[in-house]
Amino acid sequence: MHMDERPPARGGRVDTFGDLLHGGRVASSDLDEIADKLWFDREGGRDPYVRFGVLLVLSVVIATGGVMTDSTATVVGAMIVAPLMTPIMAAALAVVTGDGRRLARSLLLVAVGVATAVGLSFLLALVSPLVIDATANGQISGRISPSLSDLIVALACGAAGAFALSRRNVSDALPGVAIAISLVPPLCVVGVMLANGDPSASAGAMLLFTTNFLAILVAGGGLLAIMGYGRPGLALEGHHRRRAWTVIAVATIVIAIPLAITGRRVAQDSLIEYTIRSRASEVLGDGPTELTKVDANGGVVKVTLEGPVGQGETAAHDVADRIHLARPDLDVQVYLLDTRVVEIPGS
Repeated sequence: MHMDERPPARGGRVDTFGDLLHGGRVASSDLDEIADKLWFDREGGRDPYVRFGVLLVLSVVIATGGVMTDSTATVVGAMIVAPLMTPIMAAALAVVTGDGRRLARSLLLVAVGVATAVGLSFLLALVSPLVIDATANGQISGRISPSLSDLIVALACGAAGAFALSRRNVSDALPGVAIAISLVPPLCVVGVMLANGDPSASAGAMLLFTTNFLAILVAGGGLLAIMGYGRPGLALEGHHRRRAWTVIAVATIVIAIPLAITGRRVAQDSLIEYTIRSRASEVLGDGPTELTKVDANGGVVKVTLEGPVGQGETAAHDVADRIHLARPDLDVQVYLLDTRVVEIPGS
């Protein structure tokens, strides 16, 4: 029996866990409904591509401005406007249904979007008078060292996106999913840091985008398949689907390797920073010299103190000695910011 002969899924028969998630058995009308949302060629004409292009450019401009000015609210606004999740989810649906032609078209649209976002953000940062430091900018530092936890979050977001797309009564959750899974902001970080001569930070941000991209394909496509959008009679069969799933699975495993390495390094750096901060606080006590910042990066630790010259210099040497005794394996660099109080008499 073909799926076309069954009644619409909403409130229909429930035989499997996928049917329960979907709210009933998937019918051809359900596939048509979600395909109309994701596959631009179903609408016809240039209008869907024009909408995609305009929203992409606007979201990149907004996100780049938010990244360079370290504005969380601005970056969140860009996430809501950004349209990149649509072609990625369209690719996931194409994998599930085994539609090789639409898979290629969706991936091409994603590639164009990525190139546009990186290129435009690069140009905007190049003409900007601002000099961006990755360690001092929260919008950048939080996107250049992805870990396995980012992959887990991205997988959950991909599943949530597919669930919201497949059910009309939870479609209002899509803006929240767009905010939770970062697509355009990492690409803007790539362009901004390339313009500021920091290819290492750019590579980290691109790794985050790639992680999110693959997670949407795996989790989003996986959930659509579980719901039944790839059942025989409703979707195309053949080698296209099997090959696509294999490539996605291998790519996800490969991307998990650098994520695990980065996550381990971040955890080690966090432990080092905690240890150094504790040792430095013991030395400084309630004296006039204060600890302002500890930054550990791959065995190199930068400790910044703030205090008066004289007492501050003595405290800085004491802190360096205490840290060296506790962790002789570290390269510790102690910086002292001179603070002076100058009283200017009134007129």
